[in-house]
Amino acid sequence: MKNREAAIAAIRTCKNRKDLDDMLRQFGVTEINEAIVFLNECMYNPQTFASPKKISLEDELEFNKQIFLTGTWRLNDYYERMGIGIPNANG
Repeated sequence: MKNREAAIAAIRTCKNRKDLDDMLRQFGVTEINEAIVFLNECMYNPQTFASPKKISLEDELEFNKQIFLTGTWRLNDYYERMGIGIPNANG
């Protein structure tokens, strides 16, 4: 994807499902696996729980969209601005 950083910054501004879906389409993020990876990157790659039950890719994408829309990942923006790092990010 060209200009990935701009796409991430734009998607991070989304506050509702319609805007999120529209923005993903606008940046050409249409494949399920790609959307899952991309949303995780937008949310600073959060650690999420794993279910012992196998879920479909569609359900995994929905799960990631719901996490995104709750907005708790946005705390990482504040940590970054304060210069204290992102707790538990990347190990």
